[in-house]
Amino acid sequence: MRLISRTGATAVDDNGKHYTAADDLGSFDFPEDVGARLHSFHAGGKPLWETQIEQQHRLIGEEAERRKDPATLLTAVEALVAAAKSTRPAEPVAPAARTAPKANPARVTAPAPAK
Repeated sequence: MRLISRTGATAVDDNGKHYTAADDLGSFDFPEDVGARLHSFHAGGKPLWETQIEQQHRLIGEEAERRKDPATLLTAVEALVAAAKSTRPAEPVAPAARTAPKANPARVTAPAPAK
């Protein structure tokens, strides 16, 4: 069972066995019995260990809550305005001079017949 520590654990010792976090997400590959036991641990009503799917759901929920906050939107807009003020406006580019299309020498038109 693959679990991710919500406390930042990098190693776990359980019944004389040592488990270290994988490099990818700090996740651990535990045997089913150890993983099920650790997965049930909570502190303050919050789980100490979560699966990758539970982590994704939690992060999506936290991001949705963060985006609901008007202060967050105001902070983001202020950062954009500050960034826009700190950049120099781009130099205008002169439009290219229009040139008449070149005649196609392979295409010759006959003069219109006289009436």
